[in-house]
Amino acid sequence: MTNKDLKQELKSVFRSYRRMNASTESRLSALGIKVARQRNHIVLRIGNGRHIPIACTGSDKREGLNIAVKIMKAML
Repeated sequence: MTNKDLKQELKSVFRSYRRMNASTESRLSALGIKVARQRNHIVLRIGNGRHIPIACTGSDKREGLNIAVKIMKAML
């Protein structure tokens, strides 16, 4: 999967992010991102050992796309 394809897939996963559900978790695991739940946050574990904490619920419509950008920066 190229970087461009990965970026498009992450955007489609997080475009309408409101809360982490089973379908979002399965789509992330298919991309190699593990999801760990903590109290009020979710920690995304990327294959290179990086951890990205995100909120359990998104605050607005831009939240999901901001998460996708954080993941892309951490993967590069």
